[in-house]
Amino acid sequence: MGMRPSMTLQGIGLWLALVSPAVMAAPVQAQREGVLGTSFEMQVEGDGARGARAVDAALDEIIRLERELSTWNDDSALSRYNDGRLPADRLPDAVVDVLTQCERWRVETDGAFSCRLGGLIAQWRQADADDRLPERAALRRQARALSALPAPAKGVLDPAAGLRFDVDGIAKGYILDRALARARRIAPKASGIRIDIGGDAVYWGHPEGRDAWRVEVADPKRPIDNQPGIAQVQLASQAVAASGHHSRGYVIGRRHLSHILDPQDGWPLSYAPAATVIAADAATADALATALTVMPIRDGIALVDRIEGAAALLVSDAGIPFASARWPAALAKDEGAPPLSAPAVLIDYEIPAIDADRYRKPYLAVWIEHEDGRAVRQLHVLGDRSRWLSELPRWWRHYGRNDPAGALGIARPTRAPGRYTLAWDGRDDRGHPMPAGRYVLRVEAAREHGGHEDIALPFPLGGTTSPLRHQGQAEIGRLLLRYDKT
Repeated sequence: MGMRPSMTLQGIGLWLALVSPAVMAAPVQAQREGVLGTSFEMQVEGDGARGARAVDAALDEIIRLERELSTWNDDSALSRYNDGRLPADRLPDAVVDVLTQCERWRVETDGAFSCRLGGLIAQWRQADADDRLPERAALRRQARALSALPAPAKGVLDPAAGLRFDVDGIAKGYILDRALARARRIAPKASGIRIDIGGDAVYWGHPEGRDAWRVEVADPKRPIDNQPGIAQVQLASQAVAASGHHSRGYVIGRRHLSHILDPQDGWPLSYAPAATVIAADAATADALATALTVMPIRDGIALVDRIEGAAALLVSDAGIPFASARWPAALAKDEGAPPLSAPAVLIDYEIPAIDADRYRKPYLAVWIEHEDGRAVRQLHVLGDRSRWLSELPRWWRHYGRNDPAGALGIARPTRAPGRYTLAWDGRDDRGHPMPAGRYVLRVEAAREHGGHEDIALPFPLGGTTSPLRHQGQAEIGRLLLRYDKT
């Protein structure tokens, strides 16, 4: 349904997660799945009477714009324009606006950002499906021909042979900006609004009791749930976007190739940096984040420094960070504190695809126990209705029964079948480091109109680094527990 598919519930490449502050009044909060193909979170502070209406209005705006801008929907306005079924003079204003911004950014980035690559992207998707690499010289010729097309004197380029627009590099940011504007009209007394779609987010105002939003920037080379961040920034009426190469792409044979193409070559980028960008609006942050993954790092930093209010952190493929001139000013005031420790254990889990007439996505919990059954650390809960969370009886005894509000506070919406990854940093629920010894990974799942499954996987912490595997039999698929070697 979305602008582009999401590899994990948490989004693509580099993740951004809100660090929840203490608030003076309860905000209106909402979570949804399948919004632009990924997860949606929204928070409205200081206008509880209109907060829920603001959420509905933002979602309506997102859905409306997706119908116009999506390249995944064959009947969207942009898809019909690409196919020659919709003339330029009948394009919705949003499509004209986005295509105009695309061309402006193509010029600003000297071709590093381009929305002209839709035809090449379609060939790579087909190559991924066929498990066969396309012919590189042919792609290079097409890419250079597309790059050479002159910019329109006014209006937008007409689709021609080989030219199809793909606006994924800016559309999410554009939609975020429009959704925020709609929400602000509905909730004019709000002190702050946050809208996050798959890790890219726009922040307006501030939370109650604070003068800025605190946002954790996660490691772009490790797109894993529960992974400690590499930085924290403070934002007030700003947007943030991230782009990288590690969380999704094309898999052909044994090669994993980035989903981001070099506009001059038509080929996926190799050894390219990941980027996190702060800007005054989400469309600017989105376009810059995409461009910085294509440009040489030095040129990308120089571009960000030229744009008023923009800041960026780039992380090379080898993991070396590079900050723009304004990035240090965006860091949280206590950023000098010791960094959080790297995770000790990585957990790959699978929600299996089940052919059932009344299939419902399962509720699922993942946590760590002592060998004697005492809970150590709650890692993951999928399912945001307490009525059904109690269908996970072992987890419920540890966590949900005594603190249902707290359980719902960390719960995420249920997930579609697929493979996902979690991290445990070797600490308990209070943040205290755990000693070396024997522990148990627990994974419990239950499904409406389906079954229940509870898996216990004992493992050592400290010493051995051999991975452990387990195959579920019903509601849980394959489990792999592996040890972080970084």
